[in-house]
Amino acid sequence: MPGAMPAVLVAMAEEAQGFLDLSDTHEGLNAPDDAWIVTAGDVTYLLVVTGIGMVSAARAATLVSHGVIGGITATTIVSAGTCGGIPGHVSVGDLVAPCCSLDWSADSTSIGYEYGQVPGHAEFHESDEALVDLAVEMGAKKGYLASANAFAVAETVDLIRERFPKVIATDMESAAVSQVAAASGIPFLSLRCVSDMCQGDGGVEFDEHLDDAAARSAKATLDLLARVASEAAPAAS
Repeated sequence: MPGAMPAVLVAMAEEAQGFLDLSDTHEGLNAPDDAWIVTAGDVTYLLVVTGIGMVSAARAATLVSHGVIGGITATTIVSAGTCGGIPGHVSVGDLVAPCCSLDWSADSTSIGYEYGQVPGHAEFHESDEALVDLAVEMGAKKGYLASANAFAVAETVDLIRERFPKVIATDMESAAVSQVAAASGIPFLSLRCVSDMCQGDGGVEFDEHLDDAAARSAKATLDLLARVASEAAPAAS
């Protein structure tokens, strides 16, 4: 049933499962991606599995922002699921609510842009300040998040620390989703849980903590959306 509601984007089926496990009902949609209208308590939202990586995330976010999936108008876009942690800033299991997202692989400094800045675009895209503050109030850590089409490992950390000292976590989707949300004028938040630290090859640790981190991100996202809905209710009545 079409309508206006928050949209939650995750990269993988394992991350979506964390939300489906907490649902009261979920109705699958006929869409280009795996997508559901989900109800959990007083919150009804669109859940979409985008696929991994910046291109997949941007494509899905564009479909969501234009109401293509289920005819639903997104009131907010949340990029949820897992992320890699920068040692010294966060630990496995921490929730992260970045105030800004950027592409750590972008380098057009030779033609006058900053590291992380795609020509013609902002240096970074800010998350919705009220949503970030609410997530931090609920226990998430605030900082910058860096995305790229690469799984961040130890060598990556050295480059990120040098170029982006405010970055506390990494993923492969949020910067792309935040750019689409900014272009569409839709409030955006990335709310992710650290599944692995960006050291060693990261793969074993990621596999070990994927399900738990996905579940923690899902619980936090639903708690946040419920808070937003309850605070908006008096104004709507």
